[in-house]
Amino acid sequence: MINLCYSTFLKLIKSHYVYNIEAELLGRNALESITPESEHTKFNAKYLSLFWSRTRDIPAEIRTYAGEKIYKQQCLNYHTDYVVKDISLETEDDFYYNLENIIANDDSISPKKKSSLHKTLETGNKGKYLTDVFLYAITKPNKDELIKLGSHDIPLLSEVDQICPLCYKPLIINKKNTPIYQYSITRIYPEFLDSSLKDKFDSIKPKPTEPDDIKNKICICDDCCSTYLYNPTVETYNKLLNIKKRLVNNPSTSPIASQQLEEEIISILNKLINTNPDDLSIKESRMKPLTLVNKISKQNYLLIKAIRDDNATYYNFIKNHLSQMQEYKTSFEIISSEIHTSFLVLNSKGYDQDTIFSELVKWILNRLLLPSSYNNAAHIIVSFFVQNCEVFNEITQ
Repeated sequence: MINLCYSTFLKLIKSHYVYNIEAELLGRNALESITPESEHTKFNAKYLSLFWSRTRDIPAEIRTYAGEKIYKQQCLNYHTDYVVKDISLETEDDFYYNLENIIANDDSISPKKKSSLHKTLETGNKGKYLTDVFLYAITKPNKDELIKLGSHDIPLLSEVDQICPLCYKPLIINKKNTPIYQYSITRIYPEFLDSSLKDKFDSIKPKPTEPDDIKNKICICDDCCSTYLYNPTVETYNKLLNIKKRLVNNPSTSPIASQQLEEEIISILNKLINTNPDDLSIKESRMKPLTLVNKISKQNYLLIKAIRDDNATYYNFIKNHLSQMQEYKTSFEIISSEIHTSFLVLNSKGYDQDTIFSELVKWILNRLLLPSSYNNAAHIIVSFFVQNCEVFNEITQ
């Protein structure tokens, strides 16, 4: 997600410098402007790289120094005498435009703060503007929280089915069995546009009165967001409008999309995708061949076989781990009830058994915002609850 922080601020400056300044030198100059000389010996290449790569937040002691009057003035002198003058004249307008867009699209910044920073830029005092932005940026989280998911993002992430609607890149990937979120919530109508672009954008659809309304936001990948923020085009704007219109007019057709599911079940899914079916712990818990008596239509032999194979290997394994969930302040009964309720909703719609099974698998993935690599594990979970009687009713003779 593209938010204002120490790293994004300096990387933007570097990309618009009149000469090819090294990241290490740029980072050192910035931190030395807000700290006493006694601190400067710390700023070696390794130390600075942690901030540049977003693997560490700016330490509290540096932020404390930056709040002192002497270092605020020192910081102002640095940005006025050096940074402002070293921004390339050919791309200067682009630089300030891009910085304004980063701030405008960062929902963690209050509207009051955004307005204050924008007014400073409008005065024409670029040194003070960059100083104010930098001093604010170092107070923001700099560490890249790749696995953090904003609760307000979930509807927009689900709306695009976790796929970037522009480049079709997955918005969630799995690294070392941990879901990694690589999306940005983006304003369809950018906050700041050149006058020439504004007229063209408005001719398609004028700027909404409420820029932060969900109707003016869409979930796309970080790369597409960065491209659009830094280089908004009429073509992309029109495309995003049409995509949003289609998504709004054709929401998810699954009747269980909003059904709740305890997130603790993720621990079971993680255990499943990390467990080899030939491991001793699995072999010891295998069930004897079982029969799904009067639950699956006899002609649906493929579904019967899939469920039987899943449970023969994993039924006792899952049951044992679910029974240990009391320590997480949840229970087997709660999860069973949620699965059963979702089945009842689907069954009431007249879906056939294959569709019900498939919808339950998709519901688990979508509800817990998990990547497709969890598909087999979710399939095993649904099979477990078929055998455990939460899914499918007995077929009367």
